[in-house]
Amino acid sequence: MSKQGKKTQASAAKHCTNCGAKYDSNDRFCRECGAPVKGAAKPNGRPSGLTGLRAFGLAIIALAVVYGILNYTGKSGGELPPAQRINFTDVGAPAEATTGTPAPLTPRDGADQLFNQALYAWETGDSAAMRQFVPMALVAYGNLDSLDPDARYHIALLHLTSGNAEQAIEQADTILAESPDHLLGLVVTARSYESLGRADRAAEYYQRFLAAYTPEVVSSRTEYIDHAGALPARRDHARLYLQERGISPEDSR
Repeated sequence: MSKQGKKTQASAAKHCTNCGAKYDSNDRFCRECGAPVKGAAKPNGRPSGLTGLRAFGLAIIALAVVYGILNYTGKSGGELPPAQRINFTDVGAPAEATTGTPAPLTPRDGADQLFNQALYAWETGDSAAMRQFVPMALVAYGNLDSLDPDARYHIALLHLTSGNAEQAIEQADTILAESPDHLLGLVVTARSYESLGRADRAAEYYQRFLAAYTPEVVSSRTEYIDHAGALPARRDHARLYLQERGISPEDSR
């Protein structure tokens, strides 16, 4: 083998800065610990990778949920269904690099970071990474002491984007049981019924979503602020969905 060939072969094998395992130059995530190995890709214009102590903290949380993942995959048959394209863009902003020492990840931070990685994998069509991060995120949320509406919405999205619309509806019901007009609960339920081909039920929830949109947005719930970039797109989709079926949107603008 020529010197040039040896050099090329050596450059193809790199080591994860988190766990030291080898990875190929084409890999975006470490095959051993799941930590991102490249941070250049940008979902929705934002950097996707995790850096420094946050990447390390995420890897620790990922290792902590391995047992739960094994239980999850065992109950679900070992693999997640193929992802369905539902056009969600609810990936939260990943942690930015800082000049100082970043704060350690809390269990909720870790769950949200795993959610971001799962949704980014779904948005970019990376089914292998999605099958890796969806169970991790679900187990991480399941290990939290309590779930707020935003966490439940994340769980519903994880189920929906992996093809489990019924489970997404069940999770959304826990949001709506407490707040019947909650926009995140209404829209994820509507999209779940849409994915199931239940146009009648989808239209019902889209109408409720549009009717509640303005007064709910004005309430400035924290989770609405966190998903402020996605809600207008959900509203536009709801209007279009109803108009295409000859239904007048009950939008209280």
